[in-house]
Amino acid sequence: MTSKTEQAAHVDVVIVGGGLAGLTAACYLAQAGKTVTLYEKSADLGGRAATQVHDDYHFNLGIHALYCGGAGERILKELRITYSGGSPKGIYALKEGLLHLAPINLSTLLQTGLLSMGDKLELMRLFTLIPKLDAHDYRNMSVQEWIDQNAHRPAVKQLLEANARTFVYSSALNVVSAEVFINKTQLATKHPVIYIDGGWQMLVEGLRQKAVQAGARIVSHMRVEAIHHNGEQVLGVSFNDGSRQNASAVIVATAPQDAAKLVDEAAYPGFKQIVERIVPGELASLDVSLRRLPNPHYPVVQDLEHPLFYSTQSMFSNVAPPDGALIYAFKQLNPNNPGDPRDDERDLEDFLDAVQGGWRDAVVKRVYLPRIQGVSMLPTAEGGGFDGRPQAKAPGVGGLYVVGDWIGSEGFLSDASFASAHYAAHDLLKVEAGMSREAAMSTA
Repeated sequence: MTSKTEQAAHVDVVIVGGGLAGLTAACYLAQAGKTVTLYEKSADLGGRAATQVHDDYHFNLGIHALYCGGAGERILKELRITYSGGSPKGIYALKEGLLHLAPINLSTLLQTGLLSMGDKLELMRLFTLIPKLDAHDYRNMSVQEWIDQNAHRPAVKQLLEANARTFVYSSALNVVSAEVFINKTQLATKHPVIYIDGGWQMLVEGLRQKAVQAGARIVSHMRVEAIHHNGEQVLGVSFNDGSRQNASAVIVATAPQDAAKLVDEAAYPGFKQIVERIVPGELASLDVSLRRLPNPHYPVVQDLEHPLFYSTQSMFSNVAPPDGALIYAFKQLNPNNPGDPRDDERDLEDFLDAVQGGWRDAVVKRVYLPRIQGVSMLPTAEGGGFDGRPQAKAPGVGGLYVVGDWIGSEGFLSDASFASAHYAAHDLLKVEAGMSREAAMSTA
């Protein structure tokens, strides 16, 4: 990364924020020949996709998985970002203190002792139904409403609710749009879920290398304080040290609250009000590295009676020493009743006691994250699902875009980050190409 003293007099595009969305936009624009400078306020890139290494254990910030079949996989492939990893297998459900094989496909549905024959027939009907649905049609319906309408047997309803809490990163199923649950279920049943070898920092580093190789400049420890425009077009940005960078376009790739401080009402009417109404998907996460895994027979467990889930990612990806284990356990919180973080931590510990008895004696390092954002903005039924998120292109000023996991009408979690960055970069290039054609015609 370069230092702040090396700023250019003018660049085509300034990108604010070095997470997945900012780096993706930098790749596309630099590869298209634009002069790009990305500013990151922290020392390191990645944001919530950063990975910390402790004694050869690769800790993500809470559980992370790449849902194949969505925008993330498509864009990583398009940019030729390589990665490796494995898909979770051996998924179990905890009910009344007993562990059962989780019915996640036809094979496990037939094998599990969790459900009666009547339950299995109803779940099989839903397995057939969900792939045929257009998820967008259910954007104004809550997850809970959809489950209540489609699951008539208590055991099936309980199973769907548990899976939904994990898929949408929230226990507020009466708030979240059913579009999210249906979309995530369709992806998970048709495509693998990948735990990345080395953690998500591998994706961050891959994007960084591609961006720099294409000519993008990346500047760390540099906080953008304001975006400047003349009411019609972006002019540049200024920094916390009082210096300024002129630019033809600015892409804001930050958390919602940081973006709201930079984007004014003239540039994006109503933007601050949108951010104020955002409901994030928050989790309580207990990330634990172990010298050994007490019970390798149960690598992944979904609690059916409580909003709890854990996965031993080290069994499916290279994120721990050969004999060690790395577990992510999390509790899906309700934004309307978040509870006490100390109680959440005890719930997570008790959950691990039930499924990995003896884990406390094997701990190398534990990280408790009481209020981590799994997703910056929950698409709600009231807001119209994915369509209720802000759009990437600022309507008031040319050359200004906002990207991230809370932007645009495509995808959830990292898929939304990748999709919004892809849209912003390509729209900016399209607009500039159109302006160049108009200028050429006017001088002909």
